[in-house]
Amino acid sequence: MAESFFKWDKERLTTHVDAMDHEHQKLIQIMNRLYERNEAKASKTELTSIVRELASWTVTHFEHEEKFFDTLAYSQAAVHKKIHRDLIERLKGHQAEFEKTGVLGPAFFQFLKTWLTAHIMGIDTKYGEIAAKKSA
Repeated sequence: MAESFFKWDKERLTTHVDAMDHEHQKLIQIMNRLYERNEAKASKTELTSIVRELASWTVTHFEHEEKFFDTLAYSQAAVHKKIHRDLIERLKGHQAEFEKTGVLGPAFFQFLKTWLTAHIMGIDTKYGEIAAKKSA
């Protein structure tokens, strides 16, 4: 098996909120499976199924995350929700392009990697800090 596309880095990617960290790890698992199957030249039908799973799980995860941080005194909640909407729209754009062309190119995988790293490290850790203070 080829090297994973994305590896969970507990030190850099943890939000210190176990449920959200587990959901982020599930996103990574789906992304890795998609990358591996794409590299193995899987059928468009198989790849479409995984892309749809990724899109569906992303929406579900964002819903869970938003419900969670709505329970916090999280001043960035509205901004965070807008970022989620923007990410979903970008993901849908990549999905539509794939369904039209049948190609998952480097730009798609770069989007996934940048999204996950930047989003978790850049904004998700902020609600994690608030949650940690709340539970202390």
